[in-house]
Amino acid sequence: AVVRQVLDNAGLDGEALLAKADDPDVKAELVANTEHAAARGAFGVPTFFVDGEMFWGKERLAQVSEALAS
Repeated sequence: AVVRQVLDNAGLDGEALLAKADDPDVKAELVANTEHAAARGAFGVPTFFVDGEMFWGKERLAQVSEALAS
């Protein structure tokens, strides 16, 4: 109820978003994405890949930005 209220307060449809989170297709996609990331070497969040190079941790966001700009 708290999450739904926060989403609603942010101008989103909290009920619809929470229902989507329980959708089996959405859950299956999350599992597939997690398995794919682990297979690429990701071991935590946030993990970003830019041109095959892995960046892990929020302190690497500046490096991710630089890699994307080059």
